[in-house]
Amino acid sequence: MYMLSFSTVLFVDGNPVGYKVHEEKNRLVLNPAENPNRDIQPPVMLAKNMGGQWHVEGTEDRNLIDQVIEDVSLHGMP
Repeated sequence: MYMLSFSTVLFVDGNPVGYKVHEEKNRLVLNPAENPNRDIQPPVMLAKNMGGQWHVEGTEDRNLIDQVIEDVSLHGMP
């Protein structure tokens, strides 16, 4: 079972995408909101804090990774 932590908007290829973020097994899962009219396929991402550093899986886009790290840090996630 997981607990919904927060929702956020991340920019994927310059397009705003709503994400729901929840904690699951000592990591955060970021799921994009469904939008069938969207031209892009936003990734599902995982974020895990290891030794005080956030590691993001699911994308190689440095800009998107930075957005995830900033958002989880602002929301006070450990």
